[in-house]
Amino acid sequence: MESRLNRTRLAIAFATLAIASPLTASPASAQRFISPVRVDTTVALGSNGTLSVSVYSGEVNVAGASGSGVHIRGTAERDELEIVGRSSIVSVSSEPDGGRGGRADLEITVPIGTRVILEGFSSPFTVRGTKGEVRLQTLSGKLTVSDAVGSVRVETVSGDVDVSNVDGSVHTEGVSSLVTLTGITGDIDGASVNGDFRVTRTGSKSVRVETVSGSIGYFGMFDPTGNYAFKSHSGKVTLGLPADAGATVSLQTFSGNVDSDFPVTLESGRSRMGHE
Repeated sequence: MESRLNRTRLAIAFATLAIASPLTASPASAQRFISPVRVDTTVALGSNGTLSVSVYSGEVNVAGASGSGVHIRGTAERDELEIVGRSSIVSVSSEPDGGRGGRADLEITVPIGTRVILEGFSSPFTVRGTKGEVRLQTLSGKLTVSDAVGSVRVETVSGDVDVSNVDGSVHTEGVSSLVTLTGITGDIDGASVNGDFRVTRTGSKSVRVETVSGSIGYFGMFDPTGNYAFKSHSGKVTLGLPADAGATVSLQTFSGNVDSDFPVTLESGRSRMGHE
């Protein structure tokens, strides 16, 4: 079974000597290098494959490119960095040494259409031009995605989020993040505790954005057959509608005001708390 895998392992042990060495993938190979180390290797990946990266800290940038290989270059410190290549997935992982988090800064190019999964503790991630699905998760660090196709899922506690030009759906979760979504064609689902949302130039028919104390700004399309919900407990909600828009809007506030630049017809509703 193992002989069928194009498997490359790059293990990095740490000492005081620095070394830089280019690597090439070979089946079932394993090498160890003295840290800190410079990594430069290419691993084959089949069509519509997956890149999975897990690091403790450090910046990881992924870009789409022509070809059938995953090119990984950068530096790593203190950890053991392992690169494993199979026909359908390339995995890159960095384990902290003795509970102390090391750092891996990586620049990675992948074939167009590759699914990208990045996970970290304190890591800014960027994924551009891959034309595939993207999933990013980090505790802190800015998360950036552009030119993706399919499902995009982004989760962070305190890092800002910037997602643009997605031909597909976007799901975001955070605590105190500023979330900027631009040019999304599919469904949008966003939730935060005290983070702000700004959504512009979308073609989405289903949008749900919710924050407890943050503000929400939506300046996109309102499809007559769509479903749009915006909720903030104590923040400001601003909706930018086209001048000729015709829509039925339900608004509810506990202690704030409702203002409109459009002539509106108000219909009273009943609510057990606040005003509708």
